[in-house]
Amino acid sequence: MTRLCRQGLIAAHRRVTSSSNCAVITLRCVAATTSTIVGRPPHDTLRSINSPSLIPFPTSDCPSRQFSSFFFGRHDNSTTTYQQPWHNPSFMLECPPEKVEAWLQSQLKAAVKAANERGVPGDLNNLPIEFDIPVQVDTLAYQRVIEAYARSNTSGASQKAEYWIGRLERHYDAAVQVYNAKYGVSDDSVASTEDTNGIVDGEGTARTKTSAFAALVASRKAAPPNATTEQSSTNMQRVKHAAIVRSVQPTVDCYNAVIEAWANDKDLISVVRSRRWLSKLEDASKDAPTPLSSSLQPNARSYDLYLHSCSRGIGKQHKQYRHRAEEAEDILRYRMSPNAPLSIRPTTESFNFVIRSWTRCRKELEVAIKVMALVREMEGIQRDALLKQEKSGRKKKQADDIWRWKLGVVPNTKTYTMAMDAWIIAAGCKASKWSSEQRSLNNTYNQRARGREEKGHGQSTMSPASTSNDDGTDEMENAESILKYIQTLEEIGRTDVRATVIAYNTLLSGWARLATTLRPNVPLKAEELLHQMMQLSENGDIDAAPDATSFNAVIKAWGNTQRPNSASRCEWWLRKMINEQQINIHGERSSVPPPNVQTYNLVMEAWLKLGDPSRVQDLLLEMDASSDVAANSESFSKVIRAWLQEELSNTNQYGLPGTSLENAFNWLQELMEREKTNKSDLGSSPDLYKAILKTAARTDATSKNILVVGQAAFWDMRDSRFGIDAQAYEWLLEIGAKVLGPHDTKKRDDFVSSLVQQCCNDGYLSAKFINKLANPSHYKPIQESDGVELALLLGEPPYPTSWSRNLVDKR
Repeated sequence: MTRLCRQGLIAAHRRVTSSSNCAVITLRCVAATTSTIVGRPPHDTLRSINSPSLIPFPTSDCPSRQFSSFFFGRHDNSTTTYQQPWHNPSFMLECPPEKVEAWLQSQLKAAVKAANERGVPGDLNNLPIEFDIPVQVDTLAYQRVIEAYARSNTSGASQKAEYWIGRLERHYDAAVQVYNAKYGVSDDSVASTEDTNGIVDGEGTARTKTSAFAALVASRKAAPPNATTEQSSTNMQRVKHAAIVRSVQPTVDCYNAVIEAWANDKDLISVVRSRRWLSKLEDASKDAPTPLSSSLQPNARSYDLYLHSCSRGIGKQHKQYRHRAEEAEDILRYRMSPNAPLSIRPTTESFNFVIRSWTRCRKELEVAIKVMALVREMEGIQRDALLKQEKSGRKKKQADDIWRWKLGVVPNTKTYTMAMDAWIIAAGCKASKWSSEQRSLNNTYNQRARGREEKGHGQSTMSPASTSNDDGTDEMENAESILKYIQTLEEIGRTDVRATVIAYNTLLSGWARLATTLRPNVPLKAEELLHQMMQLSENGDIDAAPDATSFNAVIKAWGNTQRPNSASRCEWWLRKMINEQQINIHGERSSVPPPNVQTYNLVMEAWLKLGDPSRVQDLLLEMDASSDVAANSESFSKVIRAWLQEELSNTNQYGLPGTSLENAFNWLQELMEREKTNKSDLGSSPDLYKAILKTAARTDATSKNILVVGQAAFWDMRDSRFGIDAQAYEWLLEIGAKVLGPHDTKKRDDFVSSLVQQCCNDGYLSAKFINKLANPSHYKPIQESDGVELALLLGEPPYPTSWSRNLVDKR
């Protein structure tokens, strides 16, 4: 038998039977030459946030044997079988969370029904606990639902995850109470906490410090020599019921799923809620394990999920971004401290999350310094680990565990790409400061030049120049050097570092940000980089092939310069993207991507800055006629703003006064009509209505169509989902006074009286409205014309508070 077990050809089974209870303990011998179970990853593997969820099954201290007990719901892993279907990690993996939730509800209903049939009261809100019936649900059943909501992007998924972890906690508390009521407060007679065998649950998480076999041995040792068969049976039953209680204890994987659900949530409180559940795990780690509960403490994934939440950039407060970045770095320092458990040591993704947290601080000049310090620290850890590995030769595994985690900290493509982004942030901050200084010098120079001309000294030949050369160029060169470093690492065979299109696009976005009217040659650098990407793509480097974002960055750089040929150059790139989609004579299609709506919008913005609304409108019509690109709300907004800009610039040489305003309002109405059809995601905004009214009030045109457009925009805004506000009444008053004042006094007074009454009824009577009513700029005051006094319209002050009830600013 010994020879056969050593060869792994047969298995020996032993049954232990008592008078009232039967405990089946299976002992299976496997090949002695195999040190790991098939399909089982090593226990000391540090998993990052993106690592797949693997289920290692428990093993004994002997590498050639595996214990399995029906008390704990464990089966032999050599055949990859599971006691329950939901113990399989792929159980309902592709199903929506609502379907998984419905499945668990059915399981709970079945458990309640079975308990009620045995006379145990309870319902879904107060689950009955009955130890003598088969267990219907366990921790993994709840975990599958929580994980389903963690993977979901539906609204309210994080709240649902919290709801189910709460139900699991109440289920466990109820089981503990029933057990204590039946056996009294649990003690070490159930299972000795000193006999540990590393039992883990289906997800590889430590659940209890003892195995069923060790607990049975401990209970037999604790029994007196003359113990009866009934006492022995009672001890075995107690062990079995304690195992049932532990089977519904929440595990760290359950709490990690809740943290993940909040980490993927876009709510402003998502970071706070993630921190709440991580803190709960940290507090639980201080509690000693008991026979009814296992040790619960956060692992590396717990902290990585919270770092992911901190690094997402939720919210709009800059101080909050910096606070989260500092907190993320503090957590990283704690995880690397000597006192921290080995199970929470950081990985590459841990560092990347901290780096991403710092790159969210887009207004911090020191971001590049912070990020580069982290990158250099990662490289130092990598060098130290490799040297120690070379020196030790992996001879002492236990000693190596202290630094073995360092082998998992290796800067990758994401690390270096975010380092490039950090330098680009610093370049943008310095470029903004430099541009502000340059504009200030230009204004001073122009004022002095005008003064010299007035005094008859002639024009100055001196040109303004900034006293600082720190315009962000040095930072951009640092970003370029990192890209070259990535290319070098790729050439020497580093498979985890590649110069991808994301790295190139990051650099292109930096040049686009630096392009201004003061730096008109920056787009040439962006074009040079884009040509390099196209050449690499033609040579077979698919990872560096430019996408639409690459071309959009170059187009944006040209548009920011506002040179006379900038809009034409933007459209040239647009036409290249369109023309390259045609198949050549060899039947090949170019790798140049097709344009998207953002490409068109950037070209439209370039023509808008040069004051050509007709060209902006033509591009919108081109998109509307295309089957590949659909215009969005921003596209319509650019056309409307282009026509309004021309109305105020007095450059309309061919149309009648107010024609540009009418064109803008016609496009707004078109947008409103498409919004009503619900056939697209188009939608208007209150700013567009206000822009129409403000332009109608500010234009020099005083024709009747100005008032017609103003009134139509006013009532359309009133009937829309946005509603009206005080500014709309003020602008409409200006429009009516301007158009009707010089021509028809009676119509003007009737218009003003009606508007005042409507304004008071709506509760938008403001101080600005009253001032414009009493002191108009286009006609003499009402109280001095035709005997109509202001008091007749509003009465004597103070005015009723209901007339201004809807004002945001009560002043």
